[in-house]
Amino acid sequence: MSDNQPKRLMLMFTIGPVQSFIEAARKTEDLWMGSYILSYLVATAMDKIRGVDVELIYPAIGSQSPFDFWKNQSDFATPSFPNLFLGIGNDITQNELVKRAAHAENSVKTEFERMAECVIDEAFGRWCGTYVEDVFKRQISDFFDVYWVITEETGSDYGAWYDYTASSLAAIKNCRAFKQTSEFGRKCSLDGTREILHQKKGESVRQAMRWWHDFAKRAPKYCRREEALCAVSLTKRMGRHFLETQSEFKDGFSNNPPRFPSTSEVATADFKEKLRCKPNALGVYAEFVREVKKLENINGKKADIPDIQPLPKISDFLRTNIDGEWLYEETWIDSYLSRYYNIDAKKQEKQIQICKKLRGKLVRLLGGEPGKYYAAIALDADDMGERIREAKDKEDHKERSNLLIQYTEDARRIIEQDHLGKLTYAGGDDLLAIANLKTLLPMLKALREKFPKFTTASAGVCIAHNKMPLGDVLQHARRMEKAAKSIDDKKNALGIALFKHSGNISEVVTKWEYGDLEVLTISEELIGLLRDDEVSKRFLYVFREIFAKLIEDEDDFIALGRPLIQTEFRRIMEQAHSGKGTQVKVTQQTIDSLVQFIYYIRPFPHFLSYLEITNFVARC
Repeated sequence: MSDNQPKRLMLMFTIGPVQSFIEAARKTEDLWMGSYILSYLVATAMDKIRGVDVELIYPAIGSQSPFDFWKNQSDFATPSFPNLFLGIGNDITQNELVKRAAHAENSVKTEFERMAECVIDEAFGRWCGTYVEDVFKRQISDFFDVYWVITEETGSDYGAWYDYTASSLAAIKNCRAFKQTSEFGRKCSLDGTREILHQKKGESVRQAMRWWHDFAKRAPKYCRREEALCAVSLTKRMGRHFLETQSEFKDGFSNNPPRFPSTSEVATADFKEKLRCKPNALGVYAEFVREVKKLENINGKKADIPDIQPLPKISDFLRTNIDGEWLYEETWIDSYLSRYYNIDAKKQEKQIQICKKLRGKLVRLLGGEPGKYYAAIALDADDMGERIREAKDKEDHKERSNLLIQYTEDARRIIEQDHLGKLTYAGGDDLLAIANLKTLLPMLKALREKFPKFTTASAGVCIAHNKMPLGDVLQHARRMEKAAKSIDDKKNALGIALFKHSGNISEVVTKWEYGDLEVLTISEELIGLLRDDEVSKRFLYVFREIFAKLIEDEDDFIALGRPLIQTEFRRIMEQAHSGKGTQVKVTQQTIDSLVQFIYYIRPFPHFLSYLEITNFVARC
């Protein structure tokens, strides 16, 4: 059959790199913007492919405009398209579909260049003819790798056709050409690999940094002191400027610009949530925000202290807000104020004392200091390729795609409306989010329960201090997700890592459930008992002290015997019970479940890590 005769064709199209681009981030806004740019470029490509003769099956948006579809979602500010899409062409020639795919590939690259030009115009003004232009061409033009493949239907088995197409795309990606590049001088503060933008070739790092020091003063919302960025990272950092002025969503971003919460904002969300039921404290908080915003920089102008949108769940009553970091005592150290806000503490001593007193009053009214830890969540479907291969036909594939689109909406509601979290990215079969520890476990439980039933999902979680580098936190969340998927052939698991600010690390990988034992339910019950002082938080240390020296590997565990370990654990837990009598039955059920749980989490030190993580979350 000729390439010019109409056929039934399958197109699979993908853009990369994904994780390295998204997770090169120092701020949560970098993370969000990286996800948004990728979704925007995927939408650009889909827009060039779609037509009455090409139906988009994954994501299942048919032949409508992807931008219209995105705008009609409940929150256009959330990146919602995966980095891969699939379309079915009906009665279209292979040559025509090849032309569209090539046009889509070119559009992805030219649109990213347009974004970068918009951003660099804003930052540098006149830059054509300077070394900035050389760096721009080297770093932007071929940054994204675009791969696509078109296959012809050869039989009635849809799953086999899909499998052949996916395998062909994988083969093309594996044969990608290596691009040799040379990067000189100081490297980017975000990715650590590419040369920073600067105006003259061969100038010293000190000379190059003069422009960045000046830029940090002119545009503190985009750049902090001592930061310097490459063309790719500056496009991410200032991508909002493109979205507000030239994108398909410019009206939405200009009229109601979304602001992504910082890690400290997420960590302090449960502290702020307490204000809902305490009008007196809410009044003190409003006064605190007003006084902080009166602070001036060393030039006598108002310090750059922007309005911050609180997490969605608490935005209904928190009309005025300030970043959670201002609630921390250490933020008010002279050197911190000088380094990050250009505030001279000696000149502002009186105003700073007013703010400190209000902060202290707020802490007393709400019963303790705000939390400093948060969690990053990476959740991904298990064996999605296998599940799609099981699809009987195009309609079955579309139905599964529709379920994933619905899950995106469910995930947004679960994370942002039902719990204290913020969705960073949701592509249907995977998501990335950040969450306050107070509602972390019920959030994970709900996300897992709502996942489409035609497959399972595994998740990785990293609990970390808000000052830990964000890129590291995301990498550990991804690492724990991979560990969860490696637990056994069936996957369907959860991996959690806790990184204490002191340097101690605890990690555990577990199935979501073992028979009738639901791990998150057990954990929630134990956390409830610990928070209510029904069980002393010291039980963990007693148990660890007794057994850590006796059990170093599985041979020791087998030698001691499961019954002995379970009996001793029960004794320690019951001894740690306060005896208040209010939850004796629940306590006993939880103890029984935990005693069984010892057998399932292997090796034994992982059970100790599980208890450490649960105990830590209970204390937050």
